[in-house]
Amino acid sequence: MDERHAVERWFLRQGLPHLIHEYRASTDVFTRAAPFLVLVFLFNVFGAFGDRFTGWSQAGVAVLSALLILGVAVTVNVIRGRRALQLPDDVGPVELLTFVIAPTIPALLFGGEPLLGAVGIVVLNLVVLGLVYLIVGYGLVPTTVWALRQTYRHLSQVLTLMGRALPFVLVFSAFLFLNAELWQVARDFTGLSFAVTVGLLLAVAAAFIALRIPREIAEIARFESWDRVCALAGGAGSPLAPPDPETMTGRCDPPLTRADRFNVGLVVLFNMGLQIVLVSVAIGLFYVAFGVFAVRSDTIVLWTSLSELGQDDVVARGTLWGTELVLTDELLQVVGFLSAFSALQFAVAAVTDGAYRQEFFDEVTAEVRQALAVRSVYLDRLAGGGAGSGAPADGTTGAEPIP
Repeated sequence: MDERHAVERWFLRQGLPHLIHEYRASTDVFTRAAPFLVLVFLFNVFGAFGDRFTGWSQAGVAVLSALLILGVAVTVNVIRGRRALQLPDDVGPVELLTFVIAPTIPALLFGGEPLLGAVGIVVLNLVVLGLVYLIVGYGLVPTTVWALRQTYRHLSQVLTLMGRALPFVLVFSAFLFLNAELWQVARDFTGLSFAVTVGLLLAVAAAFIALRIPREIAEIARFESWDRVCALAGGAGSPLAPPDPETMTGRCDPPLTRADRFNVGLVVLFNMGLQIVLVSVAIGLFYVAFGVFAVRSDTIVLWTSLSELGQDDVVARGTLWGTELVLTDELLQVVGFLSAFSALQFAVAAVTDGAYRQEFFDEVTAEVRQALAVRSVYLDRLAGGGAGSGAPADGTTGAEPIP
């Protein structure tokens, strides 16, 4: 049992909670987020505030509102057989409906605009539940920590990858950078149009990578023998006891559920996205430095059809070795666009170019494959009664995807 819990905590730290046997939203996701949800639940008291009450009366309304929604929560706990103020150990439809609906009572009773306030609270709580499900259910926080740790551990490989990518990307982006039309477009960008343009480029880059991920998952989740599985699992750094191929009886590559595949794909996509961001940031820093030294203020005025650079256009100004250096909004917008375009270019190259694909994908997926090998041993031991879990003998997870 201790080994099982240790391995499951290891899966959580790897950002792969769905590899845990019988991982469910009701008992594993919302229960872990229960303290935060309680704070949000009580925060909804502010939904009762409005112009109808001021001073002590408003404070009285706040206290009464808190007592009302707390009373509803206590009633639900009693009906469900729990202690009055106990955090739920199984968050089902009743608890979720209580979280969403109960806070609307104070708004309907005391709010300045009761119906509008109640609808706003419902929408807010639904959004909170969705974010909690995504962040906690798919381990986005440990995934981020894991990706940053992996990037730091393999910094030399990342720098090598960037060194290979930069010449390829710079050849195309340098032409755009020294193109007057791009500077004119950047000059006409509003904040919204710039954000949408950059967002679209990054979304297409993510889509190129995401389209490749299902094939990668199918490859890394396939094992030819228990010998190979045990070798990978033994080098994964997990708390799993050293596996012996001779003791394994089930499938060496138990199938992944849809939720499992999504979780694995999210980890791979996030790690790859981090590397792409590093490459695009390096390109952006290069062009900021290059633009400050190479593109003079008179040239910017000419390219952007301005009469002169206004005070609002200049972000920073200085002098180096007798030469005036100017950092402008236009330069930053051009660099931002080129960085996003370079991210798209690099993502396409990583998917379509064989050499890039091998170096880019294999480094990212190697440790995910080790985690899947640990899962194979973990499930096989559960199926053999190693933790008294009652795992199915066919080696599958036996858990339905989280609804």
